Amino acid sequence: MHGAQFLSVMERMIPEGQLRTLCEYFAPRPRTARKLSTEQLVTGLVFHQLQPSGTLGDHSTKLHRIRMSDSACAQRRRNLPVELFEQIMDSALAPLAHSTHHPDSFFEGYRLLGIDGTQWSVTNTPAILSALPKAASRRLSAAFAKLRLVSVVELGTHAPVAALAAPVSESEQALAQQLWAKIPENSLIIGDRLFGTARTLWQALQAWGDRDIALLVRVRDNIKSEVQQRLADGSALVQIPVEDSGITYHLKVREIRANGVGRDGKRFTLRLWTTLIDSKRFPADALARHYAERWEHELYYRELKLDVRNSPVLASYTVETALQEIAALVLASAVIARLRVDSATHLKVPPTRLSFFKLMLETQGLWQAFAMFGDTLTHAQRAHAFAQYLESVRHTALLKERRNRSCPRVLRQPVSGWPRKTDQPSHTGNIDINVVHI
Repeated sequence: MHGAQFLSVMERMIPEGQLRTLCEYFAPRPRTARKLSTEQLVTGLVFHQLQPSGTLGDHSTKLHRIRMSDSACAQRRRNLPVELFEQIMDSALAPLAHSTHHPDSFFEGYRLLGIDGTQWSVTNTPAILSALPKAASRRLSAAFAKLRLVSVVELGTHAPVAALAAPVSESEQALAQQLWAKIPENSLIIGDRLFGTARTLWQALQAWGDRDIALLVRVRDNIKSEVQQRLADGSALVQIPVEDSGITYHLKVREIRANGVGRDGKRFTLRLWTTLIDSKRFPADALARHYAERWEHELYYRELKLDVRNSPVLASYTVETALQEIAALVLASAVIARLRVDSATHLKVPPTRLSFFKLMLETQGLWQAFAMFGDTLTHAQRAHAFAQYLESVRHTALLKERRNRSCPRVLRQPVSGWPRKTDQPSHTGNIDINVVHI
């Protein structure tokens, strides 16, 4: 990936002047002149996450044409507060879908967003182990200490909209409470059962105030609610108690119950709560089907961990620099999300039909060609090169629908007393969901 083209994408995410202002406010003031400014160090760290191999010092040199050793980069990073990267994410992360070009990213005028959490393993250095005790498993403690990331992602484009990382001792609900205020208006937030509690809904609604933001979450079966009114589409208006500051309030939401059959033929049940009360505009069966799109958030985490990071543990040696690294990974995924949305718009396909990793490889080739020939290319030649790039993306990065297999998919096993192969079936097709009247 060529440095100038990368910086142009970063400029679209957060203007250079705004980035410089944030760095001047949060970063410590230097006593002497520095080779790399703080904003150059930050963009170099994000650029570093998109490279298949090499060190931060090498990639910063490639990006800014200023040589600084790896030890100097590490020392500079230790002096940067985590709050700087949190503010940069607040300014740079944004939804990308347009209702005209990406109608699948919207439902009745609401932008479809997902909220979910994941964990990252960090290296077992003395500095990290003294601050992050390992989590206990069923038998022994975990192999690595953990950090937690909670993010809000646009489901139709896999673009991160807001994110926050912290030690694993902080729960996903606690981190989500700090993200509710960052949700853009006219959004429908979809969450799993971890967020399906009365207190979580109450905290979200308090943070949003009068803003037009809706919530759709899955709820555990053992949470009690009182039916107030049954609706024609099978859903019902229910009342749930929630306590806040010693006062008990009653929250009114709409409950939907549905039975379904997955692609693997297994049956499942859904119990959903939503703040979308109008059953005519927002039918129960449509909301139940849109809940299944929450899986796109899991696919985003797979792209973040396998395609961008591609390492079982983070490379940082302290908790603070590990949190910086997670923020840089999220920003790097936002860079690729913009590239994917731009390419998908030209090709007139949904962004998720383009392979995250293969698109990055094709883009590297295009940017390297522009870097090699520079100003010698005319406008017509650049347009022709871009057209060839899009055609190459269409052939290599455009994903096809999975076809049904004529033979079972299996995994080969080493020679032992166990079966030589174990079943690992692959399933395609739609998910059937039917609303159950409450």
